[in-house]
This record gives sequence, C-alpha cells and structure tokens, in this order.
Amino acid sequence: MIQNACIRLLALAAAFLIVVTAYGQQTCDEEVKLLLSPAQVQAAIPALHAGGETQGRVYFYDTTALDLLSKGVILRLREGRGADLTVKLRPLSGERFDDPTAGRELYVCELDLNDGIEAQSFSVQQKYLSTKPPETGDEVLRLLSEGQKKLLDNSKVQIDWKRVKRVAEIRSTSWTRRAKGPLGKLDLELWEWPNGSILEVSTKVATNAGQATYVELQKLAKRKDLALSTKQSSKTELALRSINPAH
Repeated sequence: MIQNACIRLLALAAAFLIVVTAYGQQTCDEEVKLLLSPAQVQAAIPALHAGGETQGRVYFYDTTALDLLSKGVILRLREGRGADLTVKLRPLSGERFDDPTAGRELYVCELDLNDGIEAQSFSVQQKYLSTKPPETGDEVLRLLSEGQKKLLDNSKVQIDWKRVKRVAEIRSTSWTRRAKGPLGKLDLELWEWPNGSILEVSTKVATNAGQATYVELQKLAKRKDLALSTKQSSKTELALRSINPAH
C-alpha cells in the first residue's frame, strides 16, 4: 500500500514538473517599435528603402470611457489585406495566459518593446471576411470565436457589451523594407484619423534581442535624419486616447 502510494505521488510530481517546465518555457515573438515624426513620412519611405504600399482601415471597440483599454483589453478589427478580428490582452500586473484554443485557432503571444520598455500581450485572431465593420458591442460579441471568448473569460475583466461601441476608425498605410543589414526586415506603418496621426517603424527579433535592436533602430533614425516622435508608447493607446481626449 505504502509503496503504491509513493509511486502515485512520484508520478503526480513528475507530471506537475513537466507542466510547470513547459509553462515556464513558453516563448513569445518579440517586436521592437519606434515612433517617428508623422510629418516625415515622405522622407522616411526612401530613407528606409521601404516599398510595397498597402492601405486599409483599423477599428477599435471600447466604452466611451475606454474602460477596456484601462484594464488591458483591446478589441481590434483590421480591413484590407490580411483582414482580421483580434482580441488582445495586455495584462497590467504581469499575468500570463496560455493558449485558450489548444491550437485550434490563431493564438499569438507577443513581447512588444516601446520606448525601451517591454510589455507582454496575448491574443486570439480570426480572419474577417465581411465588408461591413460592426458598430456595437453586441455585434462584436456575436462575431467572436470560442477561443476569443475564452481568452476574455480568462482575463476576469467584466465587460458590459451594451456600453461597448466603435470608438475609433483609423486609416492605415503600410510599407515594408526587405531584410537588409543587422536589423533585417522593417515595417513602416502610418495611422491617420481626423486631427491626428502616428508613424511607427518596427521589426521582429529573436528573444532577448529587443533592447539591443531598439538602440540600433534609434541609431538608424539618427543616421537618416529622421526625427523621433515626442511620445514613445503603444500606438494603440496613443491613438485611442487622442481620438477620445476626455478619457
């Protein structure tokens, strides 16, 4: 009896160790971002040898008071090439979230570096094929996949979908620089809305290479005489708070 109990205990401990180890070894894509002065977009395109212009629209959904954003929840819809509906969590206190879809949907774990500060995010994406973007929270809720709903449930954020609506419509224009030099491929994206704009250059890098790459991006901008934006932060947060200035 005692021997069998010990064997079962050891088996449980081994299983627990495997789970903990796998959880601790979860790696996330890392993306380094730098905001340039939007007024320099026409100079930045040739300076960075960017091309392949694509255009689209980006919509965000939240309450009038941006309650979701303040709790680390982002509901985003992209139109254009690669259109998608995304539910993203940016935990405010360092929580981690495993894939709620068990590999059945597109789950993305990212480590974004803005202004030298790393922030982790977890999202579930799905393709969006409709030509008419939703306007209300109830419409968005009906479009969410099971994995996206589960990710929101795991966040423990209470959402009053009746108060959620479309809070931003942004025109997006993107360019890409093919892999070149130590920075590799660069993406240049311009967001425009009435009375505002943001220009971001970004690149995806290997884990733990973010800080060094951020310094290299700054050096590249300086060599090309490209002025940096006075605000260096998440372009989503900057845009939403600019479009909804009361909050």
